[in-house]
Order: sequence, then C-alpha cells, then structure tokens
Amino acid sequence: MYLKKYQIKVVDALKQFLHTARETKTSFDVAKQALPENMRHTLNWVQTTFQNTNLEYKDRCTNGLGNYYPRVNIKVPTGGGKTLLAVEAIREYQNIFAQKRTGLVVWIVPSETIYSQTVQKIRDKSNALRQLLDQCSGNRTIVLEKGQKLTTNDIEENLVVLFVMIQSISRTNGKEALKVFQDSGGYDSFFPADNRYDLHKQLLEQIPNLDYISALGEEQPLIMTSLGNAIRVAKPLIIIDEMHKVFSDNARKTIDGLNPEMVLGLTATPKENMNILVTITGLELKEEEMVKLDMHILPPISKQEDDWKAMVKEIKEHREKLENTAKQYQKDRGAYIRPTALIQVEATGKDQRGKGRVHSLDVKEYLISLEVNPDEIAIKTSSQNDIEDINLFSQDCPIRFIITKEALREGWDFSFAYILGIIPNVNSNTGVTQLVGRILRQPFAKKLGVKELDESYVYYSKGDTRNILDKVATGFKNEGLEDLVTKVKFRDNEDINANKTVKIKKELNKKFQNSFYLPVWLMVDDNDNKRHFNYNIDIKPKIDFISFELSAEFIKSVENSLSDETKDRKAFAITLNDESKAAFVEETSKSNGTAEVNIDYLTRRLNETIDNPFQSRVISEKILKQLEEIIGQDKIKEHFSFVASQVTKEYVKEKVKQEESIFLKLLEDKKLVLAVSDNEESGFKVPDKDIITVNTIPNTYKYYLFDDVELSTMNSLEKKVGDILDKQETILWWFRNRTSKNWYSIQGWQKNKIRPDFVAAKKNKNDELELVYIIESKGEHLLGNVDTTYKKKVLDIMTEQKKQEKIKTYQTQIPFEEFVVNDKVECYLIEQGKEEEGLKRLMK
Repeated sequence: MYLKKYQIKVVDALKQFLHTARETKTSFDVAKQALPENMRHTLNWVQTTFQNTNLEYKDRCTNGLGNYYPRVNIKVPTGGGKTLLAVEAIREYQNIFAQKRTGLVVWIVPSETIYSQTVQKIRDKSNALRQLLDQCSGNRTIVLEKGQKLTTNDIEENLVVLFVMIQSISRTNGKEALKVFQDSGGYDSFFPADNRYDLHKQLLEQIPNLDYISALGEEQPLIMTSLGNAIRVAKPLIIIDEMHKVFSDNARKTIDGLNPEMVLGLTATPKENMNILVTITGLELKEEEMVKLDMHILPPISKQEDDWKAMVKEIKEHREKLENTAKQYQKDRGAYIRPTALIQVEATGKDQRGKGRVHSLDVKEYLISLEVNPDEIAIKTSSQNDIEDINLFSQDCPIRFIITKEALREGWDFSFAYILGIIPNVNSNTGVTQLVGRILRQPFAKKLGVKELDESYVYYSKGDTRNILDKVATGFKNEGLEDLVTKVKFRDNEDINANKTVKIKKELNKKFQNSFYLPVWLMVDDNDNKRHFNYNIDIKPKIDFISFELSAEFIKSVENSLSDETKDRKAFAITLNDESKAAFVEETSKSNGTAEVNIDYLTRRLNETIDNPFQSRVISEKILKQLEEIIGQDKIKEHFSFVASQVTKEYVKEKVKQEESIFLKLLEDKKLVLAVSDNEESGFKVPDKDIITVNTIPNTYKYYLFDDVELSTMNSLEKKVGDILDKQETILWWFRNRTSKNWYSIQGWQKNKIRPDFVAAKKNKNDELELVYIIESKGEHLLGNVDTTYKKKVLDIMTEQKKQEKIKTYQTQIPFEEFVVNDKVECYLIEQGKEEEGLKRLMK
C-alpha cells in the first residue's frame, strides 16, 4: 500500500524507536540478572531508550507489575490516516520489538462511529489494511470484540487484535465499574482450574495485580476469569486512538494496570505531559493533498437579521453548482463525487418544534419547498439516524443534504461533505468547532485539479464575523491543523485571522518617545527609595476592622427593618380549579430554613470582606452579642439571613471608607507620589509592539500610535471614541489600551487595578507635545454605579496632581532637550452620549 511522505516519516520514527527500545531492553535484561531481585525494578530501560533517540521523556509509566514500559504518541491531524498508521505501528512492533508473528494487540477507539468503521475495515479480508496485518501475522489474524471468546491458544498461534471502546477505560469511578474488568466466561484457558489453589497462588505471585475472588494469603486464593485479567496475563501492545481522551490520572492508572509491553497513542491534540514520538503538521497533510483547502467563510448576504432561509437557499444553489462540476469531472476522469451539504440546526426531537428555534424538520420542509427531493435529505440526531447502515459513497445513495445539531461532531468520516451551513448563533455555538472538521477531508485523499472541488465552504446566518472565525480557528486546532488557520478565507477571498506583530510608528517613536511614559503611583521612603504602590502591602494591613463598631443608628435601622416581609416570599402552587383543571395559584410562603443564629455562616460572610478568618470569628462573636442585647435573640433567629446580609454590607462600606482614607493620608504625608519615570522597575512605558489578529476591516485611523489596530475587538462606544479622537485637529497620537499584564494600569486604593480604555496625546500649534490624556469610557448603563464613581475619584486625584504640578519625574537618561520625560498628563472619565462634547473640550 502506497504511503504518503508524512506517513513514511512516522514509520521511520517508529522503526528507529523500536530498534533502540529492543536493543536497550535486551541489554538491561542481561544486566538485571546480576542484581538482587529486589533491585531489578530500579533499572529504567525506557529512560535510556528516550535518551538514545533524543526524545523528551515526560510520561514515566510503570505497569501493574512495577516494570517500566514506553507510552509514546504520534501527533497526527484529523484526516491523516490514523488507522493506517496504527496498522503500520502493529507491523513494526511485531517485527522489531516483539520479534514474533503472534500475540495480543488491544486497540482502543474513541467513539461508536469510529469503532464500527475501524472494526469493519480490519475484519474485511479484501481491505488493504487487513491485508497488511495478514502479511505481518503470516495470514493468521483474528479480530475480536469485547465479549467474544479469547483463549491462550488464540494468542500463541495468531495475531489477535481486540477492539475496545474508549469509554470502557476512561471512566473515573474506579475499575469495579468498568465492564472490561467484569468477571465473565470465555477466558478460562488463561487461568488454572478453580480447584487448583496452588496454581492460582503461583500465578498471583507472578502477576500480583490480577483481580481475585479470594486474595493471596488466604487458604484458597482464587483469580477472576475476566477479560481484564486475560489482558494482564498476555502483556499486550495497546493502540489508543484519540489518546488525549484517556490521559487523566485515573485513565492512565487503568492503562498501566493492563500490564502493557508498550502503548502507542494517536492524537491530533496532545496533552502537555505526553511523550511525543513524531509530529505531523497540517501543512504536511496539505502538501499531500489530504484536506480541502482553502476553506471559505461566507457571511449572510441577506439584509434581514437571522435569515436562515436565505442561507439555506444559497447553500442549495451552491451545492447544485458543485454537483454539476463533479459530473463533468466524472465524465473526464471517471471518478464519482456527490457534493453534500451539512446543515446545523438549533433544535431536534419531536417535542422541540415550534419553540422559537429552527428545527431539523423546518429545514427539511424548506428544502422540499425549494424542490429538493425528500429522498436527498437525511436527518442525523441522537433520536433519528437516516444515514445508519447507508454507504454514503455509493453512486446509488441519493443523500445530498444532512441536517444535524450535534450528532456529527466527532468520528464521522465523509469526504463528499463540502458545505457546512450554521443556523445557530455563532457567538454562542460551541458545536461549530467540531463540525468544521467534517468538511475538510479530500475525496480520494488527493487534489482533483478542479478548484471548486478541492476547497470547502462554511455559511452562517447569525452572529459576528469575528466569532465564526474564532470558532473555525479553534476547530482547526482541535483537528491538529492549527498551522493551517491562515488558509481560511473570507468571502471574496480575503485572507483572515492570522496573527501579526504591529509596532509604534517609526516617525512617532523617533520624535515623541518621551510621551510614552505614563504616570504610576510610587511609595517613597525617607531615603528616597521608590517602589510601586501595592494594595496588599500599603492598604490592606492598615485596615482596622477590630476597632470598628456598629453604630446605634445602624442597629436601630436593622431592627426597624425586621418584619414579615424579610422572611416571607412569593410562591406558586399547582391546584385543581372548580372544573378539575390544573391551575396556578399565587401564595405567600415562609422560608424553609431553620430558625437559628449561625455564627459560622456570619463568619464566612464577613471573611469575604475581612479576609482573615480569625478576625472574622472574633468580630462575629462581638456583633452577635451586641445585636442580641439590643434586638433580642428570638428576632435575630427568625431573620438571621437578612441580619447577616445587612451587617456584611456595613463592613463593606467601612472597608471602602478606610481604603480611601489610608490612600489619602499616604498622599498627604508625601509617602505616596504620582510619578513618571524611564526606570523599568519603577516607571511605565507604552509597549513598543503588540500582537493583533489580521482584520478583514481595513484600518482607517490616521493617528493611531501603532501600525495597525484590531477593530473587530472594539465595542461600539470604543469605536466612536476612536473615531472622534482621530478627527481632532490637535491629535498627535492615540491608542486603545489593552487589559493584559504588560499594558497600562492604575493602582488605586481598592484591590483591583483600573485599566483605562484610551491614551491620547495632544499637540500645540507648533506640532509639539502639549499634553497626554488617559481616558476611561463608560457606557450609559454604568454611570453612577459604585465602580464608576470610584474610578472617577482616582482619575480626578491624578488630574489634580498634575494641575498642582505635583507629578514627579524620575529620569535615568540624560535629559537632552529632545528627551525629557513628559509629566503633563491628565485623566478623565468620558460618558456615553457625551463622548463627542467631552473629547472636543479636551482637545480644543
């Protein structure tokens, strides 16, 4: 069978590893004989094998016998022919490492669909994959499934390939729950007769991790006759497809407990601690013509919001054009292709129709109204499977549209699928990421030389372009094709969603570098040592909760608030009316909670604010004593949740009050200063570069500080602010601040830092720097809330520092005329609805 270049690369890596493993293990086996038996397990031949093959050894595993064994993985993207690679791995393992034609291979697969497809291929003696195995075994291959009889004679005289579903070993509820370990018939030949307790004892001593009915050491030890035990005795090669799905601690222990000689995993998305033998990239698949790329993303053409019918109509017409092209290809080349469309809907199931979501039957009926033959439409859901037992590749198969919600997410291989249509909103639709992979496989695993038939297409009817692109990119990553993301194209063939690095414009960097230093709060001691102001060091330890007392006014207000309303709630009862029909009746219900004073509950609530469990407990005891004396224990019991809530709010208010007071006192005592500095440790400078996602929307901003801007991530208010800034006559430069670690932030008196939205520089009449503005924009719905009020206070104090000429400058470089760190900085909060008025006032 002809192998692709990347498949040859995999086989070569396997051969090298297996040769080294065989030689190393043989040498170590000889060396072990010179060691006492209790020390032999310390020799790790696997580690030496990895060292000699220059591979990272992360996953250090031992089997149930305490012996080291190799667990290696091949990273190969979806559509890379993992079944063929698994067969080649078995062949090379038998020839090089096991050095025999017989034995047991346990082949674990991830889903019902892949399970049935793989078993069908390997059972079929006319299939090329089965023939490769038969060559390896000398035409003595037995294919078994869990539940079928297995004997020692089978594995001594044949190559037995046993298929197991991945769920059988990946559950986390212990091996007792796993069917593969259940006691069952059909495996008697692996174990002594039930009455030969001496032989049972002998076998348990050799293989101590066998499941047993009676343990070793009891008078009559007895081993279970289970498939799990048969596998342990046989010490198999284990092949695992989608290895990342069984890489939890529990799953790995289960695999270890099967006593494998070696485990080979295949995965498109390896976990961090896996041993990777060889990596195949998406580009290697593309070069071998295995995937339908480019992929085209086609946004809605309808002006109407959420017009799924317009999308389905366009898909229908597009599919017909592809089929006409495919018919011509068949005439020219003799190869049959039937381009098929997958359509994802919002709802399936009989009881889900007519609830405001697009149902599978809605789409089917609409396609029929477009004169599509009903026989050409199939629905594939968890409850309805119109494609079950149908050969979709057959020329007799009429199916051209497959409607699904989630049922085709994984394990479905149909290379005639060219178009994906997405009806659910792509902003929240997680299924897209997996459905993308279903249209990527290239028919016949080679390019056809016809552009339309060598590419794939994704339509969507609802949601933002950026979101569909993110979902497609994630889909590529999940399929192991992350390096091919830039092969996705937008309607009109515009390349999208590649990352690029942008830098500060050269002319601005050269002339106005001094304006890139922004003010930060610094603590300065008596020796003029400086460090960043820190909430956890400078504010939090100074908050005094112990001395704080609840005021008589507060306690009185709580007492006056205690009424039936604080313990009653509105509820509904279902009853029968006079006509014996069900009806809803509104009623008032008392709280079902126990009436009690729970000091632990109050302690937990207060600790959310105080962040000191010991203090919280002491304060809780003091508060309850105070309240019980004034209000009375019985009343507090009845309304305890309400009282605890009110007390907690009072402590939050006190915390906020003290935080601000501590900050202002530090400022008054000149221990806290606002400063700009070119010192990397104490100052802040705007980053020289940024990484953005390539936009389909061109950058129209003339005065943006960087070469390009990521417009798609800006909300409507931010875009409006940007538009206004860019049009001002006095604008020198501006940029939108990031919320990530290395970008500008302001530490105020509360714990969370303020991350302003914009920074803008204003020029004077001589085109020289006049002032830098730090701007926080707030939506109308956020005005007046506590967070916005706090931010405005902090920004106002910073601006006042500038106006009073109290901003300090600490410059390490020699202050030549062209490079004097700028200290003319003001900070403002801009309200939505007043952004134009406010910004024009600043920039006039």
